[in-house]
Amino acid sequence: MSMEILNEQVVTAWVLEHPAHFQLLAPFIRKGSKNDLLIITTRIECLNMYNNSENYLPKREVVFVERPFGKNKNKFKTIFTMIKRRNKVKKALKLRQKRIPIQRIIVMGASLELFSAKSAKIPQRIYISDTEIHHLAHKLALKSATDVILPNYWREDLDNNFLKKCENKKINIIRHNKIHAEMRNYSKNNIPNNKIICRKLKGGGSHDKDEIIPINVALNLIKKDLEYFNEDIEHNTPWELCNLISNYSAAITQSTTFAAEASIQNVPTLLISKAERGFLSELKTRNAPLIQCKSINELDEKLQDWHELLKNE
Repeated sequence: MSMEILNEQVVTAWVLEHPAHFQLLAPFIRKGSKNDLLIITTRIECLNMYNNSENYLPKREVVFVERPFGKNKNKFKTIFTMIKRRNKVKKALKLRQKRIPIQRIIVMGASLELFSAKSAKIPQRIYISDTEIHHLAHKLALKSATDVILPNYWREDLDNNFLKKCENKKINIIRHNKIHAEMRNYSKNNIPNNKIICRKLKGGGSHDKDEIIPINVALNLIKKDLEYFNEDIEHNTPWELCNLISNYSAAITQSTTFAAEASIQNVPTLLISKAERGFLSELKTRNAPLIQCKSINELDEKLQDWHELLKNE
């Protein structure tokens, strides 16, 4: 199975919550209808992707929404932002249904929009995920999704019975074999430099705040030059970040997505994170050059393993 369902020529609302969502969904959006709607979060990296999207995304009507989660948002602010966002999207979708009806909505993890779409009577509501531990998003999706797209390597031991609940609710489940990070065309540089690319996270996400491990201790032990492409920093060529990885001899990061993008391109990668994901297990099964450090206590050992990978390149 694959994501061919996304190629269907129907008027669609696309929710773009994260830079990786832009990368994955852009090819489908380009093939879509001129009447499609984009719903984009105002986090710095997403706005940067949108503002530099001339060669990547067609011109479409856009609704901008605030991200409910973040390091500086307490529970009250998060709930307030969620309600405000849900109502804003619901209003926009209901207005569209009177003018040019939307036939489906596609979200990746941002299941809040599924509620709004259901209220606006959008018939097909597709939820895509590769993040088993995103339990809040799954819980919301169970109430509003008509279809769920999951990879075959999905780990049910992490998903709080989400897949079983989908089956019980008779939600249409579509499976595929691909890792999200490999569902794009990379422009590989065959002569990498001797530097290391690093991506640090701010933390504060709804699902990953407990996975973050401080990375500076490891960075202080690295003797090669480091170049940073950190979360929530504007980059000159945001659409090319995944391609820039292959310019480097190695990668170090707290981001599971970035780790997948690097190791898929055969760049020796050190992921410093407690994260458990099906796609990380799949990468290890494929013998990708990925070393994961899940605690500061094992840092020396994992750094040594990573250096061994570098020697073999």
